[in-house]
Amino acid sequence: MKKQWNKVKLAAGMMSILLLVAGCSTQTPSGSPQSSGAPSATNTAAKDEVIVAVGGEKESGYDPCTGWGSSGTPIFQSKLLDTDTNNQLKNDLAIEYSVSKDGLTWTFKIRNDVICHDGEKLTAKDVAFTYNKTKENGISTVDLTLLDKAEATDDTTVVFHMKSPMSTFIYQTAALGIVPEHAYGDPTAYAQKPVGSGPYRFVQWDKGQQLIVEANENYYGGTPPFKRLVLLFLSDDAAYAALQAGQVDVAKISENLAVKGMSGYNLVDCKTNDFRTIALPVQKPGETSKEGYAIGNEVTSDLAIRKALANGINRQKIIDTVLNGYGEVAYTVSQGLPWDNKEVILTDGNVEAAKKILDDAGWVDTDGDGIREKNGRKAEFSLIYASDDSTRQSISMAFSEQAKTFGINVITEGLSSADRNPRKHKDAFMLGGGDYNPTPVYNALYGAYAAKGGWYNIVAYKNPTVDKYLEAAIAATTQEEANQYWQKAQWDGTTGGSILGDAPYIYVANISHLYFVRDGISIGEQKIHPHDHGFAVLGNIMDWSAVK
Repeated sequence: MKKQWNKVKLAAGMMSILLLVAGCSTQTPSGSPQSSGAPSATNTAAKDEVIVAVGGEKESGYDPCTGWGSSGTPIFQSKLLDTDTNNQLKNDLAIEYSVSKDGLTWTFKIRNDVICHDGEKLTAKDVAFTYNKTKENGISTVDLTLLDKAEATDDTTVVFHMKSPMSTFIYQTAALGIVPEHAYGDPTAYAQKPVGSGPYRFVQWDKGQQLIVEANENYYGGTPPFKRLVLLFLSDDAAYAALQAGQVDVAKISENLAVKGMSGYNLVDCKTNDFRTIALPVQKPGETSKEGYAIGNEVTSDLAIRKALANGINRQKIIDTVLNGYGEVAYTVSQGLPWDNKEVILTDGNVEAAKKILDDAGWVDTDGDGIREKNGRKAEFSLIYASDDSTRQSISMAFSEQAKTFGINVITEGLSSADRNPRKHKDAFMLGGGDYNPTPVYNALYGAYAAKGGWYNIVAYKNPTVDKYLEAAIAATTQEEANQYWQKAQWDGTTGGSILGDAPYIYVANISHLYFVRDGISIGEQKIHPHDHGFAVLGNIMDWSAVK
């Protein structure tokens, strides 16, 4: 009966949303949206159930061995390690770990009081199983390429044997949720009805609508703050309508909708590693990828074009105008993180510097149309963005407008995924990404990944000096040593993959993740969010609370 009640409740809520979208909401003269169902600021009673609009659905299901939760939070599963609000690693299942001097053996001791949702005990054998299965699956979101095998030497000890040292392995342990081997069986079935040892257990998944989870009463980390979570899969517009109707407690929202405000709710601005960058092909045309896609661009392959854009674009203005102030200026892929090179910074929006760079390189406007030319070629190229992403569209258009002020014509095009793929190595791309670890530096700059498939290093960047730094960073046996090499890969004073060096990417901003939260509910101090948006807000679910 309890499950049936929730389905009826959701159906009624969705009907209200449909009515609102159809035009049944009203606006006050000040522009603040209201509706007859809007919650009041005094609605602060303690809640057994919280309804969260998390945005997009994980259509492939909830199996960590195929990628679930690796850039957000696998709410059903525990991890060996986790991250805190300062992006520092902390224990989860693990109580301690050690690394051999040669970096080839990692040994983790885990808790002995961990009970799965089905009542079975979770042991080191389950940890080993998860890592071996994930490696076998070869998913890209958890990098286990240098793992040879994982083995449990007893119920509380798991040993990871590496093929060669891998400094980033420690961060993979804070990304991969642990699945109990006894419950895994058919991977497809497991993804539909996951079992784990995390703070909430799976109840039901109504595809295209909602995911219902309930508190794990045996959770080793304490008593979860709410007995039940209902996670709705709503677009930003539908989530805003649901907020107006008072049908949700927490909702992910866009920058444009955030500024409208919402009676009875607080806006929470979550800081992120979620960057937006313009990827610029660095090679001249002529080569073709294994996928059959053309590589290279006559204009962006000129370093002067890339350097001019890096200097001339006003990032703060884009944040202020396009993102309504919700974001932070970014110059690198790892802005503000321990492996970021703090020297990679320049005067934002320096149009005069951009003009001089272009002048010195022979890019001059000879016909007076405002666009520079060199050797008869216009300083002109296409910038591709996902057609269903309004934020990327707006940033792309603002980037284009600013580039014109110093003589570069950037033609923006919104395309579907199928249409974007063939052009990813020959046209500029508006990309997004970001994670809790340094691997985005590696993925973006490593020469072996240049135009080799997927979305790593689509600009076909190759710099042997940078490759040596990246390889040294991976092989380092301490995080301090690794960070020095990550930083040098970005800029060593002479060369690097940042805007001070070869400028293959023009980073613009780390966008904010925005949520309306009902008065009387606290979502605690949020961690720094990765690229994954909706589910990331649940990463500190044990710190959530409601006024009693």
